[in-house]
Amino acid sequence: MESLKSKIALVNQRLRSLLANARLALQGERDFGVEMVRALASQIREMDSVMSDAKHLRAAHPEISEDLDLYISLATELKTVLEHIRVMLLSRRASLENDRAHMEAVSRWAAAFQSTR
Repeated sequence: MESLKSKIALVNQRLRSLLANARLALQGERDFGVEMVRALASQIREMDSVMSDAKHLRAAHPEISEDLDLYISLATELKTVLEHIRVMLLSRRASLENDRAHMEAVSRWAAAFQSTR
C-alpha cells in the first residue's frame, strides 16, 4: 500500500505546485497556457481510479485517508482558481474583441480619409 500512498503524495505535491502557478497566473506573473492545462489534467486523470474507489480504499487502508483528504482539498481549491482563471480569460477575450473592433474602425476611418485626399 506504500506505493498507493506514495502515488497520492506525489500527485498532491505536483498539484500543489501547479496550483501555485495557477495563482501566479491570476496575478499576472505567469502565463496560463496549454501546458499548464495538460499538466493539471494529467494529475487529475492519474487520480481518477483512486478517487472512484476512495471509499473502499479508505476503509481498507486508513493510512491513506489524510493524503486523500489533502487531494480533495487541493482539487476543491483548484476548481475555484480555475473558475477565476476562466473569468479572467473571458475578460481578456472581451478586451481583445474591443481592441479589434477599435482597430477596424480606425482602419476604415483611415481608408475613408485617404480616399478623400
